[in-house]
Amino acid sequence: MNHKTIKITLGLAFLTLLVMTQVKADDQDFLWEENSNQVTFSYYDMHFIAKAGGQVPKFQFMTDAGFEYNVMFHSLTEYLDYNEDGVFQFNETGLWKEDAPPGPVFSNTLPLSSVRFTFSGFEVDYEIGTEELTAVHFNYTSETINAPNYGDFEITIVVHLYLNDQDIDGYELIGGQEMKFDVIMNNWPWQREDTNLAMRFDIIPMNVAYNYRLNDTNGNPVNMNENTTGYENKILNHGDGVKEQFSIGDEHYEGFFAYANQAKYLINNSYEYKQVNCSVSSQGDGTVQTYLSFEHFDDEVTYDPSVGTFEDPISETGFGTVEIITISTVSILAITLVGRTIKKKN
Repeated sequence: MNHKTIKITLGLAFLTLLVMTQVKADDQDFLWEENSNQVTFSYYDMHFIAKAGGQVPKFQFMTDAGFEYNVMFHSLTEYLDYNEDGVFQFNETGLWKEDAPPGPVFSNTLPLSSVRFTFSGFEVDYEIGTEELTAVHFNYTSETINAPNYGDFEITIVVHLYLNDQDIDGYELIGGQEMKFDVIMNNWPWQREDTNLAMRFDIIPMNVAYNYRLNDTNGNPVNMNENTTGYENKILNHGDGVKEQFSIGDEHYEGFFAYANQAKYLINNSYEYKQVNCSVSSQGDGTVQTYLSFEHFDDEVTYDPSVGTFEDPISETGFGTVEIITISTVSILAITLVGRTIKKKN
């Protein structure tokens, strides 16, 4: 090996170590800002957006390369589980089909567009001793609800983005790649004592350049191109842990909308968990409607969905985690080879 080759190889090794140092500075590459109730988290090439300002709350994931999907918190609906399958179907929204109402009847669906939210400001967590950034949190809290009979209902959306992996009551989060939001509800104006509550989230792919596919928590494909509204299909929980998820992506990139198969209920000043079930339908235009069903509650219920990606972030240098490991291995081999060459010459 000549001196020119040795210099190039050592230069490559030094450059790799420099890149690794830059990638390690995670907290310097994690940015957040708020503008008119829209919060944006940016981490290398990934962006998480939460918005609750005048429209339905929206949770968005996008990359600089153009991969993008939205999860819209559409509405809450009280329904009577006529077929007792534990999930929402559209034909179960008629609460008084078989019984006479005891009093005035009002709409049993609350569109989230009728809720006005206030932004709390940011709460930032640092590692004690190292001052390393570990998480950012904020709240959207209902201030007014412009819907008759829902004036006492309260809803808070608590958003978290952790930079390190977390396990929160069995719900496992991917650090830096997942935005979690807790939905806390109080004082729902029930019209019956034997009904459930369905929480509707719409999953919407945004960039038609991607050949999106959607799979449920068991890996089964969801038909996004046929209108199945009114024929909501029950999605069985996979039975392995707390976290369920819809994966969305193509052959190059994959994201997800995840949800817990349990919710935390406040009952007589103590908390207990109860099962949450999911049903799904499609509008036929690529939008998928998911309905998460909660048992009747009298006090408070807390629920944890999230949006994220399975892919590692890519830094401004264009290197992802896997590429860094690969180049580091090549550089170590190169340094070893240089060392052996010099030793042989001596």
